[in-house]
Amino acid sequence: MRVMLCVVGLVLSAALHAGGPTVILISMDGLRHDWPALNELPAFARMRKEGGEASRLTPVYPSNTFPGHVSLATGTYPDVHGIADNQFVDVVRGRYHMSGDASWLLAEPLWIAAERQGIKAATYFWVGSETDWQGRSHSYRMAPFDGKRPEADKVAQILAWLALPKAERPRLIMAYFAGADQVAHDRGPNSSAVHNQLRSQDAALGKLLEGIDEQKLWTSLTLLVVSDHGMTAMGDYIDIETPLSDAGIDAAFTGSTLVHVHLADEADIDAARKTLSRVIGVKVHSADAAREMRIAPAERTGDLVVTTQPPHILTRPDGFAGALMGFLRSFGWDFGGHGYDPALPDMGASFLAMGRGVSAGTKFSEVHQVDVAPTVAELLGINPPLKSEGKAVISLDSP
Repeated sequence: MRVMLCVVGLVLSAALHAGGPTVILISMDGLRHDWPALNELPAFARMRKEGGEASRLTPVYPSNTFPGHVSLATGTYPDVHGIADNQFVDVVRGRYHMSGDASWLLAEPLWIAAERQGIKAATYFWVGSETDWQGRSHSYRMAPFDGKRPEADKVAQILAWLALPKAERPRLIMAYFAGADQVAHDRGPNSSAVHNQLRSQDAALGKLLEGIDEQKLWTSLTLLVVSDHGMTAMGDYIDIETPLSDAGIDAAFTGSTLVHVHLADEADIDAARKTLSRVIGVKVHSADAAREMRIAPAERTGDLVVTTQPPHILTRPDGFAGALMGFLRSFGWDFGGHGYDPALPDMGASFLAMGRGVSAGTKFSEVHQVDVAPTVAELLGINPPLKSEGKAVISLDSP
């Protein structure tokens, strides 16, 4: 009887939610908070005029792609959701390296929260969405990740999902766009190549807006465009590996602007701390202090954590790539990067909203990355993911 009641409840919930409000959440990688206001970006300009924008979206620490996307999806911090960086070490599972495997997520993501509450969800290359999460799946997902997939294909798929019959249509759609991240890394955040890439992203966004116009969905649909982090000039290398090696301390390192130091012998921790504290341009944090920064759960935190400020980096690519980076940097070549303290101005990401629940010209106060998931939930009329800590920044009188 209990099983039957649960099944009936799920069916009724699905029937109730079919044809209700829809949210599209687009992440543009590395879209710094001030870039949507640049010239010759008509789709961004339309969203800013007909919808609303925040002065900045503050990312979690480290301000990197994988922890940022999972915070956007879970409404909580890396110490809770578990994705400590683009790569990290778990004391039990070993090394994580930019994986789309949902089993690494320790907190419920939006697409699972929606499905649990009777709303079909679709994901397109969102971090952590490529496999089932704790035995739960969602209705539609595009995987595995393909960095060469053009944004036009993503827009076409989103519009195709929106055109499905109401009973089949996903009401939560989350998609990853390339933004200007790679171009800014390679050429620096102030290069003309970044603006060219932004025009390309703007064109894709414009096609999405036109498609929503054609389907006449704005009264029931909200589009959110966000980003995972900002971007700043970087590339000046501070060597923290050689001092430890010279002191006879064996250690491994993960990260670049925030580095977890994993000691081969924990008895070396005091000597390692003293050695690193003599390096100019860095701060050394104990594992306990690092956890207060909410950067990682205990099992994914190094014995020590070392941080720095722009334009410095603490590790760089091995071999020829690292040597080339150092050579070009010595001649004034700008590289771009992130991962630094999220309070720094250039680490600020973007938040734009348009459609249902958003009045034209709305100016949001500063929004935090953990506020995005509860905002999406508010727009859909559901509860946020189970471990969400943020607050909805768009309030509706009715779901």
